Amino acid sequence: MQNLKIWNYLSLPWVGFTLAFFIVFFFLAFSSEIDNSFLSNNYLANLFFNTVLLSFSSATLSALIAVPLAILVTFYKFPGHKFFSWGLSLSIAFPAYVYAFIFVGIFEYASPISEYLRTLNITLPSIKNIFGASVIMSMALFPYIFLITKAQLSSVGVGIFKAAKSLGNNNLTAIRKIIIPSLKPTIITGMALVVFETIADFGGVSTLRVETFTVGIYDAWFGYQNYFSAARLAGYLLIFVFFIMFISKYFGKEKGIASKTAEVFQKIELSNTKQLILSLICLIVFCIVFCIPLAQLIIWHLSDSNLNLLDNRYLLLNSIIIGVCASLFTILFAIALSLSYRNFRKLRLFISISSSGYAIPGSVISAALLIGFYTLFGTSITLYGIYGLILCLSLRFMTPAFNYVSSSLSNISQSAENALATQPKNPYKAFSSFYLPQMRPAIFLSIMVVFIECIKEQPATLLLRPVGFDTLSTKIYNYTSEGQWEMAASPSLLLIMISLIFVYLINKNIDLNKNL
Repeated sequence: MQNLKIWNYLSLPWVGFTLAFFIVFFFLAFSSEIDNSFLSNNYLANLFFNTVLLSFSSATLSALIAVPLAILVTFYKFPGHKFFSWGLSLSIAFPAYVYAFIFVGIFEYASPISEYLRTLNITLPSIKNIFGASVIMSMALFPYIFLITKAQLSSVGVGIFKAAKSLGNNNLTAIRKIIIPSLKPTIITGMALVVFETIADFGGVSTLRVETFTVGIYDAWFGYQNYFSAARLAGYLLIFVFFIMFISKYFGKEKGIASKTAEVFQKIELSNTKQLILSLICLIVFCIVFCIPLAQLIIWHLSDSNLNLLDNRYLLLNSIIIGVCASLFTILFAIALSLSYRNFRKLRLFISISSSGYAIPGSVISAALLIGFYTLFGTSITLYGIYGLILCLSLRFMTPAFNYVSSSLSNISQSAENALATQPKNPYKAFSSFYLPQMRPAIFLSIMVVFIECIKEQPATLLLRPVGFDTLSTKIYNYTSEGQWEMAASPSLLLIMISLIFVYLINKNIDLNKNL
């Protein structure tokens, strides 16, 4: 369509930059000399083993928590089921690195709980290991699987469930033999998201003393000042990410079992005793993943009378600046990419590649930008303010923005676009009067999602921030790296409060626009 042709040109700078970014990064990462004494085979094997084991353990535990809970709140009626259907996702407001220092503080030897239990001859186990890290990561990340599983059950699970019941299956048999197997693509997709988030985390695994590739990249860059070794590690990690992307796409293919339905589903009635049991299960999970961590942060914050939330206002302001700038920059290119993808088939493969950054850890993108800029211009990108950080965050979080906007465009019928093509060629009027009304809810949702992800991002911010520029996430790392849990509580509370506001707005926006 001629009305969309201009968007092809507007999308080309982003597509060209991202393709050049990947090519230059791989060339520099695997052609430059590295310190073989630092990147020994044993060290690389240890990083690979820890990264793989931690990411897949976290994904498995997350699925074991999320899928049963999604089935419970979708199919069963019990006291509080409406609250838990969204309340169980609130832990997504806690970054994994905040969870890590909270539970390390609770389980450490000198904590009040540990001291009390020792009087009863009970010693709390150490959680500074891969198993403890897997449990903490799964508590922070299971909402990713919970939310998409619940959405899938609400849209197609009702029809499958009713069909299974019509064949004579009871409720449990229908869920076990029909519903759960039909959720396989959705579960795999959610597990892949958890894997990506786990390997991208830095603050959490460093607090839990688990050496992953992200920790290795940071240590190589700041600890040993070995920049090309850091780039080589980032290259290895990126290859692993591409492998996970391939596996998730191969095993997560939709089988076309059922179509979407809008019919109202009558939830399964249970006895009073079973209803109370389900309510108790959901309540216990909600308390563990949300109430207890939040209460611990508040206790730490109140334990020092010298601490004040307003003392961190400059950190809050810096975080907001980063979130606003990155989200607006991202959504502008997401709109161009989405409209170009709809109109220009020859660019679709390159647009898909240029919008796949969410699976790439922030540490990888940061190392690539730092190395590439230094090689080309002989100076650090951090000397030019926050522009490098904004570019990195846009590369990483272009995926959700592009997906939401593209999804909204898919609701436009071909006949409506054909009618638009008969009108006088005016790209601005075509966009403002025809496409923008359809895209507006998705744009609003994209800005909120990208904003909340940007202010939570830690490794990229640590690597690319200008000297003296701190945000809530970097200050949390500064405190937790020194074991100052009470000091880290105030910026953590501010970060979580902002995240909770946006999680509420996101849920409200989704409820009002279920077609996205």
